[in-house]
Amino acid sequence: MADPRAAKKFPVSPASTAGNSEMNKVFMRQSACKDKTQLKLSIGDPTFDGNLKTTAVALKAFDKNAGIATKYSYQRTWGMPTACNAAAEWWANNFATENQTAVKGENVVLTTGGAEAIISSITALCNEGDNILIPAPGFPAYAFCCRTFSIEDRFYNLQPEKNWELDLDEIRRLVDDRTRAIVLNNPSNPCGSNWSRQHVEDIVRLCEELKLPIISDEIYCGMVFTGQVFTSVAQFKSPVPRFIICGLAKNFMLPGWRVGWVLLIDEAGYAADVLKGMHNLSMHTLGPNAIAQHAMPEILKNTPKDYYARNMMELETNAKLFVEGLRRCHGLSCAEPQGALYIMVKVHFDQFKDFTNDVEFYKALEDEENVQVVPGTYMFMPGFFRVCFVRERKVIEEVMERLPAFCERHRK
Repeated sequence: MADPRAAKKFPVSPASTAGNSEMNKVFMRQSACKDKTQLKLSIGDPTFDGNLKTTAVALKAFDKNAGIATKYSYQRTWGMPTACNAAAEWWANNFATENQTAVKGENVVLTTGGAEAIISSITALCNEGDNILIPAPGFPAYAFCCRTFSIEDRFYNLQPEKNWELDLDEIRRLVDDRTRAIVLNNPSNPCGSNWSRQHVEDIVRLCEELKLPIISDEIYCGMVFTGQVFTSVAQFKSPVPRFIICGLAKNFMLPGWRVGWVLLIDEAGYAADVLKGMHNLSMHTLGPNAIAQHAMPEILKNTPKDYYARNMMELETNAKLFVEGLRRCHGLSCAEPQGALYIMVKVHFDQFKDFTNDVEFYKALEDEENVQVVPGTYMFMPGFFRVCFVRERKVIEEVMERLPAFCERHRK
């Protein structure tokens, strides 16, 4: 006799909408092009080809600590004190030179990469139904986090004609009694911009006026090109609580180690309870890997200045190659990048016969040329696409053969 239970489907509902990620659609998409090698410009992994090296100090420190069995244990969930102090000292000596006394190791929370630092900052500040201001275009993880936790992601516009600066008056209009913070990202993913000192200070002073905490994603701190100077929100004396996000992924070319942190600058002590909340939230992951934490003090203290300079020279050369190549592409334009790893490219659809939006453009480019970019729509800026210029030179040169040919083929 047949088992009547066999006719019933197992009662598993579809995946929740919290699991939707537009960026994963890009990374997982299969190109229809089978006769050309894939040229992936979509992922901001500086170690993809090996042309950008991690510091030898990091490898030596990791190897030394990996051989000591007592260093395999769980650590304090928000980070070992020695690692937290090392992060604070590195920041004070490099990016808060005018406000060093505000940088404290006790205000550092270590996280499993910059991604958890974003989640920890947002969720410690916001309850369900609150809102935060996030940039458009911007790194999708901010909105992804908000939507997962039923927090309203309220977008403000970056202005491409003004070096991707924000409009201070727009911020004033967007803030209400449920606004808990503004998210900044400088140097920018995806824009490749680096704000002036004056603009950064103007934002800090605006947040004083609005009584608005700042979550400042500064994972690309110091990664700027010739003639540019990076300014952290930590440089200015202010009562505004500033949750500064950083990590080992970009400056030290260690994305796979998954070590990030949040540094709270809280000169007036307004965010002490939020810091406790971040400590509690760290129980979700129980902290980043212990061996990397043990290695952090040596990495942050002993990495030589010329290490950073060599990598930035490689990135700046790559960026210039992209810009020069884009000038040969019909219907495309971009602002000169100033730092980070990215360029936002504008598509002038009135000059193309086959595309009406950036998603159509990116799919056709991948299917015809096997070049993968990120459509601007997925970064809240329709009409553009993002490229990442970390790839080795021969890859960039090949892209700049395929992309102009693609644009020419589809021109009006």
